[in-house]
Amino acid sequence: MVPSILYKYTTHATAGAIIESGRLRWSSPNLFNDLAEFQRMPRFEPSLTEATSKLPTILVEAATGQRTLDHDRLSPQTQLLIQLVQMLLQAGITASDIIESLQNDQPDADQKMDEMLRAHMASLDLARARVLCLTSDPENEVMWGTYADSHAGCALGFTHIPELSTPLQEARQVQYTEQAPVVGSGIDFLLYGDTSELRARTHQAICYTKKVPWSYEKEWRVVTWRWEERDSDVGHYKFYPKELVSVTFGARASADGISQIRRLLGANYPHVTLFRIVQKGEHLQRIKDDA
Repeated sequence: MVPSILYKYTTHATAGAIIESGRLRWSSPNLFNDLAEFQRMPRFEPSLTEATSKLPTILVEAATGQRTLDHDRLSPQTQLLIQLVQMLLQAGITASDIIESLQNDQPDADQKMDEMLRAHMASLDLARARVLCLTSDPENEVMWGTYADSHAGCALGFTHIPELSTPLQEARQVQYTEQAPVVGSGIDFLLYGDTSELRARTHQAICYTKKVPWSYEKEWRVVTWRWEERDSDVGHYKFYPKELVSVTFGARASADGISQIRRLLGANYPHVTLFRIVQKGEHLQRIKDDA
């Protein structure tokens, strides 16, 4: 479930530009700090190499009723193979001979799948991808230091409005894994083929997973493609004033900077709640700004 509010850490200047223009910057993954963005291809467990060696036995077991498969979901190729095995068995060919004849070890099967996925992503043209990155945590000390001008910037809080079909209702949580994510079983892929469910899991794995060192970001993101935008790796898209619900000033935000943001909020954002970050010993705390 998407959190009710997601936050965008920015410098003071960027916060002012966002509020004044009513636009948010959506960037191509080509511009991200993490060079592995959209480059981590998912894997199968068991792998395709393992599954290929096991497939002949599975087909024989299915043909003889020793293994139950979801026949309605089997790929046309698998259905034909099972029928062929049944015909061979009826012709007196032994199960062991059938298994041996069907063996087709492919030690590079997983590498080929990886190459196919990379070619597919390349065909989509990442320069045309547009990603809005936010976080669920407005008190993240590292984020304040990294993305908010060493605590002098702001964190803008945005909400999704279902009746207006705003993009944030499509936000998905980024998953952090040390190894490339598993999207399914290699055996299921060989049996049932390239299903819509597998494609959805593959898209999720490529676009919404990162390595564990980035987990501090607690990121949520929205991903889309703008095929017509070929002159830039970024797009600046309008949001409804009601989507902006809070502004949090960093612990080092200047008095002049805060006053400027207050003026920019003006009549278009009277509903926005203001907060500020204060330092409590070694920790940061977010409190309401009643000034």
